Amino acid sequence: MAFKWTYLSQTRGVGGRIKEQIEDFIVKEHSLYRLDTDDHLILDLTKYNLTTLDAIKELSNMLYVSQERFGFAGNKDKRAITTQAISIKGVEEEQLQHIFLPNLEIEVKGKGEHINVGQLEGNSFEVMVRNITLPDDMVKKRLHNIHQELNGTMPNYFGMQRFGTVRPITHKVGRELLKGNYETAVWMYLGEAHDNEPERIQKIRRDLAETREVTRGAEKFPAQYRFEKILLYHLANQKEDYLGAIQQLPEGLQKLFIHAYQSYIFNEALSRLIQEDHTDDCTLPLIGYRTHLKKEEPDATVREILAQEDVELQDFKLPDLPHLRTEGTTREAFVPYSNFSIKSVTEDDLNIDKTAARLQFYLPSGSYATTLLREFMKQRG
Repeated sequence: MAFKWTYLSQTRGVGGRIKEQIEDFIVKEHSLYRLDTDDHLILDLTKYNLTTLDAIKELSNMLYVSQERFGFAGNKDKRAITTQAISIKGVEEEQLQHIFLPNLEIEVKGKGEHINVGQLEGNSFEVMVRNITLPDDMVKKRLHNIHQELNGTMPNYFGMQRFGTVRPITHKVGRELLKGNYETAVWMYLGEAHDNEPERIQKIRRDLAETREVTRGAEKFPAQYRFEKILLYHLANQKEDYLGAIQQLPEGLQKLFIHAYQSYIFNEALSRLIQEDHTDDCTLPLIGYRTHLKKEEPDATVREILAQEDVELQDFKLPDLPHLRTEGTTREAFVPYSNFSIKSVTEDDLNIDKTAARLQFYLPSGSYATTLLREFMKQRG
């Protein structure tokens, strides 16, 4: 599924691909912690091909302390080199001296308070775009022209990772949960195959959607597909208990379904506003049951999308899944980006006869680097 959300800039993009190797995507978090005499050890943690949660799990095991003692401002992507601050309660610097992990670098900053989610100002990025089929001079020209067009402002779309980069169905499952269509939601998650998946997995999903043989399906999925297995084994033990199956999934994943649908409505509304040349600074709702929608724009566009989706505000109360209900909030439609530079445009050393461009920029907290890169690359999906 390719989302066709409207670009803010008109200049043709350079194409290409990102994250062909770990070193192609470098992120440095700008945290808002303060050093004092509290009992939390503050570290700058540089991770290679690890999510934040993966790194914390490794450190927790090495230090013999609970993961609940750790604090961090945001979870970083896996396929990247990322640096961010974390806090660990009740651990001393000396305890870190004998820790060696090949994919982690640790720099102790001092003592301070627990670092909470969202406690960051923004992130700096350095990204290599590879496999570009254009010559150097045209790449430079297009990148420069797009930057001039954007003039330091980008649409604040949620990135593809919000919906599923391999299988973008998270928001679709969320809609079915909101409508109380639990059977549809479960079989959508289990049986909807996508071209980005390995052929073997696509076949398992297609066979499962056709036969609905849950025990056999659970045995066919490899071990890493644990959420599919959770759903299927529950259905094997509790026939047609689709609500119960959903409730067996980790609460974080259940919430992600709803958040992804909120994000989808936001992106759809923003896309239509840009298409209609409504590009003034404004906020758009992340829909919930307490959202108040006005008659005028931009809320009129949101109303139209909800009507087309056959979704009502009260659906977000989720009476059968009260832990997922959401009141709603708002999000800026457009945000600034800064410190942009084209660091280099050179021959791609990984792809023969192709060009690579290294870009640098800073984004405020909550905004996606892939959204800004999308403007420069102009690739759908």
